[in-house]
Amino acid sequence: MTFQDHLRALAARALRSIPAAKAEDVYVISFFIDNERDDPRQPTLTIGYNTEAQFRRTIADASDEAEARWNCAFWLQNELTVIGDPTRDPDGATARRQWISELGLWHDEPARPEDWITTVGPTAALIEANFNQACIQLTRDLHNDRVTGSAIGKPVPVILHELEYYEGIARRTEAANPPGLADEFTAWVRTG
Repeated sequence: MTFQDHLRALAARALRSIPAAKAEDVYVISFFIDNERDDPRQPTLTIGYNTEAQFRRTIADASDEAEARWNCAFWLQNELTVIGDPTRDPDGATARRQWISELGLWHDEPARPEDWITTVGPTAALIEANFNQACIQLTRDLHNDRVTGSAIGKPVPVILHELEYYEGIARRTEAANPPGLADEFTAWVRTG
């Protein structure tokens, strides 16, 4: 199984695991992209969601309604799956390493900390770009195959994000979702 196939299988299973009673209240799916132990060779994808009920509960805690709606700090902190996590998804961690190796980007950790920047730095951006593109394609596939819509019961945006929001997050999210579906989120990112 390729890494892209693994991403798709686990993401589809995660979305289908959302209970029907919760699914009708979901308005956004979270694709949180991070690195295992801050190691750029080990990107992970955590899938979660937020509900209208959670949004309403957090309005008073946010600077405004848009922040409560679109900032993941105010969302449910659920984890349907963490793809690529060596403990929770060892097959995904193995597939990810194989995929990065096939891209010609895997390298062993340097023995000396001072060599980290010169060894890891040049490939870290390439690994990140490829992983982000894989997540964009995953999102497109889930929308095109109606996995997202059938799991939630309606089309909802999938937000590809990190802890911070910036223009690259808006562009990735736009590229991943059908036209217009994530406009409210991207407008918030760009005006914030």
